[in-house]
Amino acid sequence: MRKSILFVAALALVFASCEKGGESYQDKAVATFEEAAISPSQTESYLAFKNDTTVFFESGIFKAQQVVSYNGGYVVGAVISNQTTTSVEDGYADAYKSAKGGAYQGRNFMVWYADSWGPASLFLTKDTVVAGMYVCNTALVADMIKNGDGMSSVPGGFTDNDWFKLTIGGKLNGVAVNEKVDFMLAEGTSIVTDWTYLDLSKLGTIDELTFEMTGTKTNTYGLTTPTYFCIDNLGATK
Repeated sequence: MRKSILFVAALALVFASCEKGGESYQDKAVATFEEAAISPSQTESYLAFKNDTTVFFESGIFKAQQVVSYNGGYVVGAVISNQTTTSVEDGYADAYKSAKGGAYQGRNFMVWYADSWGPASLFLTKDTVVAGMYVCNTALVADMIKNGDGMSSVPGGFTDNDWFKLTIGGKLNGVAVNEKVDFMLAEGTSIVTDWTYLDLSKLGTIDELTFEMTGTKTNTYGLTTPTYFCIDNLGATK
C-alpha cells in the first residue's frame, strides 16, 4: 500500500511539473510561428528570398510552404509576419498585417495567400486531429471589404447581400476527408477584425489542411476580394 501511495504521489508531481513549468506535447505541437527571426515591424516575404524558389516554414508539427512568383512580383502560400499596425496606405505592400494589429499571442503570426497556382495545402509532420486555430482578416482585406477593392463589377464596399468565406478541408494520404469547416470572414457590413477561434476537430485525422476562399465580389476574372487571411496558434485548443 505504501509503494502504491508513493507511486501515485510521484505521478502527481510529474503532471504538476508539466502543467506549471514544462511544455506538454500539445503545447509543442501548436504552431505559434515564433521560431522565425524577423526584424521589428518587418515581414518574411518575397523580399527576403531569391526569385523562382520555394521556402518552408516549420512550427510545431506544421510545415507551411511559400512559393515566389517567377517575376518576383508576389508570393503565394505562407508568409510569417510580426507587423503590428493596421494602416493600408501602401495597398498590397501592406498585405501582411492583421486587422487586429499584431498576433493573437506572442510576436509572430502567419498570413496565407490562397492562389490557384500556389500551394493548396499546409502540411502536418504527423497524422493527427487538429484541434483548431485562431483566424483573423488581414488589414488590407478588411479595408477593401469596407471601402471597395477597385476591381469588382459592382463598385464599392460590401452591402448587406455580400459575403467572404474561408473553407478549410483536410487530406489524409492524399485523399480529401468528407468534412469541411466554413468560416465567414465577412457577412454584409460585419467584418472579422479580431482573432477568432475556429474548431477544426471534425476534420478528423489528417496530414494536410486545405484552404479555399469564396465570395460575392467578383468580375469577369473571378473573385476580387484579396484571398489573404491570418492564422495564429495553429493546432491549439480554445
